Amino acid sequence: MSRVSRPILDAAAGNVLVMIAMHQDRSCPTNAEIMEWTGVPRRRLQAFLGGLVARGVIEIEFMDRPPRRRRMRAPGMPWTGWTRRGPSY
Repeated sequence: MSRVSRPILDAAAGNVLVMIAMHQDRSCPTNAEIMEWTGVPRRRLQAFLGGLVARGVIEIEFMDRPPRRRRMRAPGMPWTGWTRRGPSY
């Protein structure tokens, strides 16, 4: 991820926060939705989301029973619903 400038990553992080807010009463955004909103390619998506978690921008919980699902939130805000599909992580 070091090849991408910090302002671009911050703009993408802002898009993730808006997307999470729009999914408050719905299922968690899928990988495809996140890629569409942020422009982050699939091969870098998990590193990007992991970086947002490490910086404290978002929180993610996983449910390990198949199919693997996740939910997200901005710290202190309500969780999205669990993902309805089991996309590959």
